[in-house]
Amino acid sequence: MDMLPFYREEDLFPREFTSVTERPWGFLYRNADNPDSYDSNHALIFRDRVAELSAILAEIADFYLTRGQRPIIYQSILDDGWFGEIAPALSAAGYRSWQEAQRWMVLMEDSRIRNPADVRRVTAWSEDLAVHLYQAAGEPWEIAVAKRQLTNPNTLYFAAYVADKPVGAIYGHVNGEGICRIDYLLVANAHRGRGLGRALTHAFVTHCRTHGIPCALWPDGDTPRRIYEEAGFRDVCTKQAGRAVWAGK
Repeated sequence: MDMLPFYREEDLFPREFTSVTERPWGFLYRNADNPDSYDSNHALIFRDRVAELSAILAEIADFYLTRGQRPIIYQSILDDGWFGEIAPALSAAGYRSWQEAQRWMVLMEDSRIRNPADVRRVTAWSEDLAVHLYQAAGEPWEIAVAKRQLTNPNTLYFAAYVADKPVGAIYGHVNGEGICRIDYLLVANAHRGRGLGRALTHAFVTHCRTHGIPCALWPDGDTPRRIYEEAGFRDVCTKQAGRAVWAGK
């Protein structure tokens, strides 16, 4: 499978829920209503568009600091391992940097999950989601992201219900190239360990398989990875993603 469309979407997916300012070297993502979300507030830089790195790093710092936000930088996923090479320059400019191994998985087989649960497609925001899911899971910063995504017609959002209250959700989006990126999977703390994450994933991938939508993701941890394997995803490659956060000078 050609992974390039998925890598492009990994760079561009924040446009689904935040504002975008384009620069010759990349993008500045910002959502003043959701300042705690890294994905909503970071600069994205492309190695092949960089002419003078130190000037770009200073420009990014100025953009966010003058707006009362901490500068955060993501490297394009296409520039596998680049932040490891420029770590000294990032440090000299006032950033703490690191790399994260992203093990990419693609939906290739039918789901083997058979967990019964009340899972429903959601197309509009409800405050029940804020109270019984995001706040109950200790992740209130995701409320603004989910609200924004549910205003987009290309969003796929499924919620798991217990006693008619939404206590888990999985959501992603289908881009203009017709591919799907799974953006988030979350279950309220009191309902974890009951198979709801598996049931949600099964509903999502069944929808994608039924409608012929190619789907990819990178799991954040071993437990989600096991769930995605059971749902029909298979490993295809590993990329080194670069991150940098302002530490001051």
